[in-house]
Amino acid sequence: MKMSDIAKLAGVSKATVSRVINDSQNVSSELRLKVEKVIKETGYKPNLLAQELATNKTNMIGIILPNIGIDTFSSVTEGITDILESKGYNVLLANSNENIEKEVEYIKIFNRKQVDGIIIFPVDITQMHIDAIDSIKVPVVVIGQENENLQVSSVLYDDFNAVKDITKLMIRNGHKKIAYIGLDDRRESIGKLRRAGYIEAMKLAQIPIREEYIQISNLSILSGYEAMKHIIDRNKELPTAVVAAADRLAIGAMKYLKEKKFKIPEEVSVVGIDNMEISSIIEPSLTTVDFDYKKSGEKAAEMILNKIQSKINENEKYVLGYDIVRRKSEGLLK
Repeated sequence: MKMSDIAKLAGVSKATVSRVINDSQNVSSELRLKVEKVIKETGYKPNLLAQELATNKTNMIGIILPNIGIDTFSSVTEGITDILESKGYNVLLANSNENIEKEVEYIKIFNRKQVDGIIIFPVDITQMHIDAIDSIKVPVVVIGQENENLQVSSVLYDDFNAVKDITKLMIRNGHKKIAYIGLDDRRESIGKLRRAGYIEAMKLAQIPIREEYIQISNLSILSGYEAMKHIIDRNKELPTAVVAAADRLAIGAMKYLKEKKFKIPEEVSVVGIDNMEISSIIEPSLTTVDFDYKKSGEKAAEMILNKIQSKINENEKYVLGYDIVRRKSEGLLK
């Protein structure tokens, strides 16, 4: 069956059928319903290759993530795909394993694949990212990072204030000896900005910042365990609270503390960032910052669709809010 047959059965022009198939807005609701009814009844499948040639669209969006095995990025992906699939788009998913060179290469690969748009959640934004994105005509949306030299739409998390506020919570609970486990400053958002939030909260409360209480690690439960061990081993005066830049680090820190028979939160309070699913299940359950990662994915998808459909180069910036979810891992200093 051809498009002309669908047009004849629906009593409309072939151009109208084409506009319905390609989700054009220039079709009345009445005609759209007629065409969709015939397509459903006949089981008609449009020639996708012909569609792509006619519309210069592949209805494919490339998504580049740093680590698909982490809850955060799975939630982001769910939000993206929910929106895109509802609008008739398919996705190509690339996992960079937190490798910057791979991220840049995937940008180039997706461009060669002629995707209609790219959504990337980079480890960081380097000059290589900027050069690669500037060299392509495909619209790009960035999640979790921004750079003044990169003119794209972005979805951001308020990392600085989130950590500042959860550190202030520890201070209100009476803690002054507060350790911090984070990531290195090469990661602008979850490294540099989250650590800066901790430092700002301590300075506002006029609490001295002890460098021996600060431990930089990578984004794994084991590194949180090792960081907590390092803090305990090198300090005679032990912290009474620990702020971790991610739940994975907090969970690792709690594992070490429990092995050494520290009571949580009676002796040491521990808090994290991200609100992973496991954070409500572990014992004690973890107080943490909740970013709505699925919503951030939905917003990124809406942005890329807006760029594709409007063909306007205006860039948007959306900063996601957050909530502190209080559970059993934090308490008042006795």
